[in-house]
Amino acid sequence: MNPSRWTKLLCTAFLTSGLTATAIAQPPKIEIPIGITDLSSSKGTIWNSGELAVNDPLPSLSADAPVPAQAASSGTDAASPAAPTEKQQYSQAEINEMINNPLGELWMLFVQNDTSWMDGDALDFLGEDKKVFNTTTLMPVMPFQLTENWKYIFRPVVPIHHWDAPSVSEGAPTHYPGGTLPVSVDFDQQTELGDIVLWNAFATNEMAKPPNIFGFGVTTMLDTATDDVFGTGKWSAGPMGLAFHVGPPGGWILGTVVQHWWDFAGDDDREDVNMTNIQYVAFYRLTAETNIGFGSPNITADWEADSDNRWTIPVGLGWNTTTKIGPLPVKIGVEAYKYIKKPDNFGPEYGLRLIFSPVVPKPAFSKRPIFGG
Repeated sequence: MNPSRWTKLLCTAFLTSGLTATAIAQPPKIEIPIGITDLSSSKGTIWNSGELAVNDPLPSLSADAPVPAQAASSGTDAASPAAPTEKQQYSQAEINEMINNPLGELWMLFVQNDTSWMDGDALDFLGEDKKVFNTTTLMPVMPFQLTENWKYIFRPVVPIHHWDAPSVSEGAPTHYPGGTLPVSVDFDQQTELGDIVLWNAFATNEMAKPPNIFGFGVTTMLDTATDDVFGTGKWSAGPMGLAFHVGPPGGWILGTVVQHWWDFAGDDDREDVNMTNIQYVAFYRLTAETNIGFGSPNITADWEADSDNRWTIPVGLGWNTTTKIGPLPVKIGVEAYKYIKKPDNFGPEYGLRLIFSPVVPKPAFSKRPIFGG
């Protein structure tokens, strides 16, 4: 094979195919937190009530607790915003529905750790073993009431990568099992910030009400990587949309989030960005708190790559449940994937995802309409 082609392959394999499978694929994650139970006896912050008083009790989850107007499940004005009150109480069923709704009222901090075992023709050419990539992603979910009838959900996706990253040194031609390159390629472990994605979704109050939930918006990818290998070198944006069905316990949570990016600015020497990310979610609700199913993996398509290096498609199994750490409701989960399609040059064979997602206090201003309130 032409050495110059392999030089380009090494660059594009890691900067494009590998990045697709790890950095950009994390994203615009809709996690479906499940259930909060037995908080009525705890003391602390009022979770997602619109108040930040420290010494008031957490919302009661008793079956006969009053239902606040903005979360009632019936009536045409059920999802309309209400002014924050000094204290709010929620029924068990109501809390479970809110925490399962990707466009719901709850503020959460998703912390997700992905480990991927990478392989491909580029490593075979160099005589290298499989590489292990690890990415920790911070994804705060912050819903706001835009107007009395429209909601806005903002989710920044901040990836922190720990990779065996390639470094290329110029000099004498170097011989490898697959041939000779005009450069020397080495691998060193690095921890760097990747490209941050800003996920912006809009929905009417009716569109955000279970069981069938719909939203649309804009997704942007920022050129924030602290090293060239860990980002695209581009500023990109495009449309996003989501559709979910959230069934009751004994039913299914089914849904998808679709995003696409095109670059509009950045380093002209870097590859163009023309990429689709499809996240599918399929969970059976064993109880109000616990789910099991196919997980929430990300399919990616890099439309700038050739057909042998375009698609990354995982399938797998996942489990999650909600517990408490002190008074703090926390969703924990684990998912494992096998990639049935990956880039030939360089891509993931297996993946493991760990999820830790606490509910955080919701500030009062987020429940007040920003416009027309």
